[in-house]
Amino acid sequence: MIKRFWRQIKPYFLIPAVYLIKGMLRLLVKSCRVEIEGLDAFARFAEADKCILMLWHNRLVIMPEFLHQHASQFLYRAVISKSRDGEMLAILANSYEIGRTLRVAHNARHQALGQMIAQLKSSREVLVVTPDGPRGPRYQIKPGVAVASCASGAKIVPLTWSASRFWQLKSWDRLIIPKPFARIKVIFGEPVALTGKPEENLSDLQQLLLDLDLKACEAVTANRDLWPK
Repeated sequence: MIKRFWRQIKPYFLIPAVYLIKGMLRLLVKSCRVEIEGLDAFARFAEADKCILMLWHNRLVIMPEFLHQHASQFLYRAVISKSRDGEMLAILANSYEIGRTLRVAHNARHQALGQMIAQLKSSREVLVVTPDGPRGPRYQIKPGVAVASCASGAKIVPLTWSASRFWQLKSWDRLIIPKPFARIKVIFGEPVALTGKPEENLSDLQQLLLDLDLKACEAVTANRDLWPK
């Protein structure tokens, strides 16, 4: 009975909480010194062709606000699981004019892949994918993003960021939140066109994103002890 009552009243608490978080993230990002690499090249490519933005799950939380402030000429559709953890992220993404979501069941992989491929073929929205989500392991790419890219012909644009000062939560993904007035380095990588079988590309994609992380970390501090884990 208590669980049923909570399900009924939860939306009245959850939505205001998400909008409060959104306001805090907006102030947070505006307070930081943001340096962006590769944004113009990404904009030219996304204007001309379909693409997938690929970033780690622990870098996702500030992306809606960042894209709203710096790349609002496109519509973005984030692939988010139908789990309870994904509910707040979905509300946050949908609260932006540029934001859409594609809710997928984490235990129905083939159905989720079908939805991603259909979305890429039928729309010019930028698909945002966290290849280690929704439950990890952290920093390990699953086949879905490669399968979707190969089946749709969409190129993959790796994306990452790092901050000079940040909080890192004890969640499975070790979620990263920049601290106020931090220096943030955001990097859009070069578009990647996959060849061969999807599974043959996973190792290279994973290393590409890890190398981009390293570049972003080095740009904000030389002290490796202060890099995200």
